[in-house]
Amino acid sequence: MPIGIKSYGAYLPKYLLPRDLISNAWDFPNVPGTKAFALADEDTITMSVEAGLDCLAGFDPKTVDGLFFASTTQVYTEKDSASLIATVLDMRENIITADFTDSTKAATTAVARAVDTIKANDDIKSILIVSADTRKPEPSTMWEFGFADGAAALLIAEEDNIPLSIEDYYSFSANVTGPWKRADKDEFIRTFEPKTDAMFYTQYITKAMGEILKRNNLKPEEIDVAAYYYNNPRMHGRISKIMKFNQGVAQNSLFFQIGDTGTPMPFMLLIAALRRPKDDAKIIMAGFGDGADAILLQVRDRSALRDLGKTRLGLIGHQKSMIATKNYNKLLDSKELLEKDRYIRKSSAVLIWRDTASVYRWYGLKCKNCGAVQYPDMLRSCYVCRADDQLEHVKLALKGTIFTYTLDHLVGGSYLQTPVPRCVIDLDGGGRVLLNMSEIEKPEENVEIGMRVELTFRKEHEGAEFKNYYWKCRPERGRP
Repeated sequence: MPIGIKSYGAYLPKYLLPRDLISNAWDFPNVPGTKAFALADEDTITMSVEAGLDCLAGFDPKTVDGLFFASTTQVYTEKDSASLIATVLDMRENIITADFTDSTKAATTAVARAVDTIKANDDIKSILIVSADTRKPEPSTMWEFGFADGAAALLIAEEDNIPLSIEDYYSFSANVTGPWKRADKDEFIRTFEPKTDAMFYTQYITKAMGEILKRNNLKPEEIDVAAYYYNNPRMHGRISKIMKFNQGVAQNSLFFQIGDTGTPMPFMLLIAALRRPKDDAKIIMAGFGDGADAILLQVRDRSALRDLGKTRLGLIGHQKSMIATKNYNKLLDSKELLEKDRYIRKSSAVLIWRDTASVYRWYGLKCKNCGAVQYPDMLRSCYVCRADDQLEHVKLALKGTIFTYTLDHLVGGSYLQTPVPRCVIDLDGGGRVLLNMSEIEKPEENVEIGMRVELTFRKEHEGAEFKNYYWKCRPERGRP
């Protein structure tokens, strides 16, 4: 049976930063376009959860046999991020997980390893690959114009009716001199010489794509889509000319609209191209970073790919709900680029372990006697009919309606000029929860009783020097 891409998903933060705000802040020449940036309560874990939810829409997560996580900005250097993401997505425990890190080609490398793993093990039929980056740009540098935040996911599976098959891949390793970031010393990415970086990029990305063409006896004009990583629009055009791709084959719209998203960028470029797939189209997806990967794909079911695009937010769906900020300081605050004393909340490892089902996997209790749904999982008696020991675990919905709310200026030991809505939400299908709201403009005017919201997994605080996560609500962005 063929192995390929069964589904895809993506996530983009709510806010865009117009690049002219960066130019005005530092008196730099202007760079056109906008870039996406994550809020302070977002990181590669939360964004990967969002992309995973988008990718798995309509699928039972417990049928997936593994999860690979790819990022250069992983939350921990000694803790498996993939396991946490799989827990929040409510995947089963007996799966394989792995983190692929420290290179912007990590996502494409994960695809190659997923193919190898499925081929080598009869018990593994599908692996979800989630990739996210939130690279912190050094203020008053050119990195600030490019680095953007986002996530994407691909479900790699082996089955007869695969919409997009993976025909071949080619990978190689090369020890280049930059860019780099030392784990113990550097807060920002460093480089010796951008021109040298560009030389290595041009050499290696073209080598990888050239080899995949050669291995499969293909000519450049036979390629319908080329989705390769790039961080400079001029370099992107140069690569297309060197490869002799036909006009419109190389996907180049991402940088000016969203920015350089790093590791997930090849996934995003591929997803954007799948909006209007051609029958039997041949596609190259390539990643770069200390070498390169090139993956050859072929459209097998055009209508199935189009159906996926209709049932997922993907890139276009998220872009429709994004808004441009008017203040450069919002980026500084979200990225915590300004040094200041921050309130540190407490944390409990015992509570995290004990309450994983309700806090991460999002399960409540349903009374078998009267059908009432309650949250959290703390009691043995139904709060409606008072029946004892009649409660069973039930998966809670990620959408609901605001029952009531309050606006709070004091949050986590800090006074905020713009209040945070604390909302009591009636979940679809039952259950009532109390959650803070994120991604809301002018809450005094825009939050109201009866408002529809969707839940999003976010970072709460770093008590005990450990990252603590929970769910928040936000105005609906259209997630299925």
